[in-house]
Amino acid sequence: MTGARKAADYAEWMETAVTKFESEDRLARALQALGQADFPAAISLLEELVVEDVANAQAWSQLGVCYLETRRPSDAVGALSRAVQAAPMDAHAHYLLGNACGSLGQLDRAAACYRRALELDPHHAKAEEFLMKVDSLIESREHYRAGVSLLYSQDPSPQDLNRSLRELTLSVAIFENSPARDNLQDCARRLLDWQQEWPLPLEITPELKPWTAACERGFQCIRFKNWAGAQAAYEEALTYRVGDAFVQQALGFSFIELGEIDNAVRAWLRALELDSNCDFTHLTRIQRTM
Repeated sequence: MTGARKAADYAEWMETAVTKFESEDRLARALQALGQADFPAAISLLEELVVEDVANAQAWSQLGVCYLETRRPSDAVGALSRAVQAAPMDAHAHYLLGNACGSLGQLDRAAACYRRALELDPHHAKAEEFLMKVDSLIESREHYRAGVSLLYSQDPSPQDLNRSLRELTLSVAIFENSPARDNLQDCARRLLDWQQEWPLPLEITPELKPWTAACERGFQCIRFKNWAGAQAAYEEALTYRVGDAFVQQALGFSFIELGEIDNAVRAWLRALELDSNCDFTHLTRIQRTM
């Protein structure tokens, strides 16, 4: 090897070494700034670094974190996608990309990222935790979409409204801040317009008389839209018997008209637990038998 070639190789080695040193120094300073929550400084350093070293997965990953912390989710998705591209076997990068996608409402993509993180690292606790949350949000979203589609379909039938109330209730039960909360009262009121009296033949023993009287008061209060009275009557009925789905169903309508959405959802869920075929188009009335 000639002296000139050796000098050229040495110069190239030195340039590479200096570049590596500068990159590591810039990354170290960026991490220090990030640790001090100085996000503007960290972003400035990291943006310079990824221009010089586009394959630096750690720099892309930390830049994504900075973007998330400064409420720039679209930029975070871009940066963390580059991090995953540079280091496809890095479970944490997939997890962070899931967070960025979730912040944009891209729930299906976020779930896919968390699943990939868990494939790479089955012990990644945060990925597992967030996957459970996102899966719940996706399930809630599907119930919401189904419920709204039925509720606002052209000329919905009573059974469409019946199914709609179920779907909207399940959406809120899974995710309490579901937008289905805004549709529950409308659906309930439409059902009340359709509701028909449903007789429940029952032999009234002395022990059942207080319960029967409370149920009858509740029924009459709903007919006359006395929602506070209906609530009080059906809650009294529950002190005598707790396993009647129709009582929980009627109580839910009372709660929703009183603006108590969470109590309405709990009552309707309990009704469905007691009777999976609970029909919200019927308002049950005790029919005494001999």
